[in-house]
Amino acid sequence: MTLSRDGFLSTHINALADEALRDYCPGHAALVEQINSFAIALLIVPRDIQQRDADLFAVTLLGRAVQDFEGAVLLGARGLRAQSRTMVRSTFETALYCVAASRDMVLSQGAKIKPKKGEAPTTRFVDAFDGGHQRFRGQVAAELRDMPEVPAETEAVLDALLDEIGTPGKHQDIDLHGLAEDLGLSDLYTVVYRSLSQDAHPSTTSLQHHLEVSATGQITGLHIGPDYLQFADTLALAVCSLLVALEGFMERFGPPEEQEALRALVDAYRKLHEPLGAQPDSPIATAV
Repeated sequence: MTLSRDGFLSTHINALADEALRDYCPGHAALVEQINSFAIALLIVPRDIQQRDADLFAVTLLGRAVQDFEGAVLLGARGLRAQSRTMVRSTFETALYCVAASRDMVLSQGAKIKPKKGEAPTTRFVDAFDGGHQRFRGQVAAELRDMPEVPAETEAVLDALLDEIGTPGKHQDIDLHGLAEDLGLSDLYTVVYRSLSQDAHPSTTSLQHHLEVSATGQITGLHIGPDYLQFADTLALAVCSLLVALEGFMERFGPPEEQEALRALVDAYRKLHEPLGAQPDSPIATAV
């Protein structure tokens, strides 16, 4: 399938997306709509986030996870295969952060700077999360300051910013694989995040999306235009990722009626996914 000379910016792309969501995997599309509506309904309900700083992170991270999820669906429905799967990967990463903030976790494996032997973990997720941000700001500010073309007044502003941020050694950061271990989601990290990482970069795996290959394995040309080869799988992984975030969020904020509604969505996800080949004890089928 190809588009006009405008490629994915064609005016026909929205009609193509409507067709994909209606016809290609209607069960997945219906579940996507249900879980999205549920998540939006959660976000517009006021929550008590005054008790601890981690709660503010949890609420905003859920908002980010929902938008990542929606971005994955929008891209996937338009046939942007690698890009939609990249956004699912981002949804999963944000979901892990949302769970960690909801639990106000003290990190063991999830901290980049591990405790010394015999010392108990003391680094909270929110401190490491903010520390990584400060480290990033410091690195960028230092590189900008050292550029020869930077004006003197800008250099003075950057010096002041670096003084405010402080020494890089005191800032923590997040080890995502370790965070998954702390959350008990190592298997899901491998199945979702690691597998989708090949699509997040111009790897040999993702470049294969752009090739036409014959039944004998010979390259016959370039694939130009929408690609729906993994559309149902992409939507399933997106739903799985958002459910991870929602379950963590509900642990902290969910009243019984919201938790019951979430369980119904989890059951719907499992029923939809098992016929596709996931056994009941597989990481995807049992992770949420």
